[in-house]
Amino acid sequence: MQKVTFYTKLNCGLCDKAYLMLMQVALDVPLEIDIIHITHAHNRLSGKYDERIPVIALPGASTELDWPFTIEDIKAYLK
Repeated sequence: MQKVTFYTKLNCGLCDKAYLMLMQVALDVPLEIDIIHITHAHNRLSGKYDERIPVIALPGASTELDWPFTIEDIKAYLK
Protein backbone atom coordinates (compact mmCIF):
# COMPACT_ATOMS: atom_id res chain seq x y z
CA MET A 1 0.00 0.00 0.00
CA GLN A 2 1.38 3.37 -1.02
CA LYS A 3 1.21 6.26 1.42
CA VAL A 4 0.31 9.76 0.23
CA THR A 5 -0.31 13.05 1.98
CA PHE A 6 -3.27 15.15 0.89
CA TYR A 7 -3.04 18.82 1.86
CA THR A 8 -6.45 20.48 2.08
CA LYS A 9 -8.56 22.95 4.04
CA LEU A 10 -12.18 23.18 5.07
CA ASN A 11 -14.76 24.68 2.69
CA CYS A 12 -12.53 24.18 -0.35
CA GLY A 13 -14.52 23.01 -3.36
CA LEU A 14 -11.37 22.25 -5.36
CA CYS A 15 -10.09 20.15 -2.46
CA ASP A 16 -13.33 18.16 -2.42
CA LYS A 17 -13.03 17.55 -6.15
CA ALA A 18 -9.37 16.53 -5.85
CA TYR A 19 -10.14 14.17 -2.96
CA LEU A 20 -12.81 12.42 -5.03
CA MET A 21 -10.27 12.03 -7.83
CA LEU A 22 -7.74 10.60 -5.36
CA MET A 23 -10.35 8.15 -4.08
CA GLN A 24 -11.08 7.09 -7.66
CA VAL A 25 -7.36 6.39 -8.19
CA ALA A 26 -7.34 4.43 -4.91
CA LEU A 27 -9.78 1.95 -6.47
CA ASP A 28 -6.92 0.83 -8.75
CA VAL A 29 -3.87 1.69 -6.63
CA PRO A 30 -4.08 0.82 -2.92
CA LEU A 31 -3.42 4.05 -1.02
CA GLU A 32 -3.06 5.09 2.59
CA ILE A 33 -4.09 8.75 2.57
CA ASP A 34 -2.88 11.08 5.32
CA ILE A 35 -5.13 14.16 5.24
CA ILE A 36 -3.54 17.37 6.50
CA HIS A 37 -5.71 20.45 7.02
CA ILE A 38 -3.35 23.36 6.43
CA THR A 39 -5.40 25.88 8.40
CA HIS A 40 -5.17 24.07 11.73
CA ALA A 41 -2.95 26.16 14.00
CA HIS A 42 -0.73 23.24 15.00
CA ASN A 43 0.15 22.52 11.35
CA ARG A 44 1.39 26.03 10.50
CA LEU A 45 1.17 25.27 6.81
CA SER A 46 -1.12 28.03 5.53
CA GLY A 47 1.77 30.14 4.25
CA LYS A 48 3.33 27.25 2.37
CA TYR A 49 0.20 25.74 0.83
CA ASP A 50 -2.52 28.43 0.84
CA GLU A 51 -2.24 29.28 -2.86
CA ARG A 52 -1.34 25.75 -3.96
CA ILE A 53 -3.98 23.48 -2.43
CA PRO A 54 -5.11 20.89 -3.00
CA VAL A 55 -1.69 19.24 -3.01
CA ILE A 56 -0.73 15.56 -3.09
CA ALA A 57 2.68 14.52 -1.79
CA LEU A 58 4.59 11.28 -1.51
CA PRO A 59 6.74 10.88 1.62
CA GLY A 60 10.36 11.59 0.78
CA ALA A 61 9.61 12.80 -2.76
CA SER A 62 11.36 15.92 -4.03
CA THR A 63 8.21 17.14 -5.82
CA GLU A 64 4.55 17.54 -4.94
CA LEU A 65 1.49 17.52 -7.17
CA ASP A 66 -0.21 20.92 -7.01
CA TRP A 67 -3.64 21.80 -8.33
CA PRO A 68 -4.73 21.75 -11.11
CA PHE A 69 -4.29 18.06 -11.86
CA THR A 70 -6.21 15.22 -13.47
CA ILE A 71 -6.70 11.58 -12.52
CA GLU A 72 -4.02 10.73 -15.08
CA ASP A 73 -1.65 13.23 -13.43
CA ILE A 74 -2.24 11.57 -10.05
CA LYS A 75 -1.52 8.10 -11.46
CA ALA A 76 1.67 9.34 -13.15
CA TYR A 77 2.83 11.07 -9.95
CA LEU A 78 2.31 7.90 -7.91
CA LYS A 79 4.52 5.79 -10.22
